[in-house]
Amino acid sequence: MEFYGLTNCLKLRLEGRFVQDFAEHARMLIGDSALPTKVIVDFSAVNYVDAVGEKVLLRFKEIGVTFTAESAYSHDVCERLQLPIESKPSEGSPPGWKETGSRAQVQQGAI
Repeated sequence: MEFYGLTNCLKLRLEGRFVQDFAEHARMLIGDSALPTKVIVDFSAVNYVDAVGEKVLLRFKEIGVTFTAESAYSHDVCERLQLPIESKPSEGSPPGWKETGSRAQVQQGAI
């Protein structure tokens, strides 16, 4: 998990397997935090989601999180769970923010 603080927005980038303890950890971090107006989860690098991960994603949807999903798998999960997909890069996003930029690494998902 990597967090990116942007102007009036928080982006969370997930990668690997969004399962069990990893998914619960993400839920606790987001659920227990004072969030900015806009939260975007970049789900593009996730390659597997279990039932626990799906519940967490649905919880994110309930609290107003939007998603980016650039891979076929992540897009399929978003469609199946009817998760709101971000239509354009958010204002203030630096070019190539997914690959570079300052970030606080919290935990790396197991692959």
